[in-house]
Amino acid sequence: MKDVIQKEEIEKMNRYGKSYTIMLIATAVSAVPLFMWLGIWAFIPWGIIWAISMYFAFKVEKVKKDNDVQTYKEIVAFSEGKLLDDIHKQREIGKRPYQKIFLVIGTALTTFVVCVLIGFLMHILLN
Repeated sequence: MKDVIQKEEIEKMNRYGKSYTIMLIATAVSAVPLFMWLGIWAFIPWGIIWAISMYFAFKVEKVKKDNDVQTYKEIVAFSEGKLLDDIHKQREIGKRPYQKIFLVIGTALTTFVVCVLIGFLMHILLN
């Protein structure tokens, strides 16, 4: 019974994770073209894309919280259907605050670079 629940949770997390990744890429890639073509009106379609990506982000976080997996090592072990022993679990709990900060900074920098590159390419192609 536990294996069935575990498999369902793993499949749910993987499905939500894939959807979130696709929507996050769409959010980053669509920002510059939408704002160049639609101006201020771009907030409407871009906001919808962003809201959908946040919906899947919250779904992923709910599955992670329900199964007490937060760090990369915990997520990998969970997605493989394994559990960490108590010592490794305590080490990973200590890493959680730092990994969240690095994740936010890394995501923000990646999004910034992608938007700048898209803006630069569109400027060159349209002029």
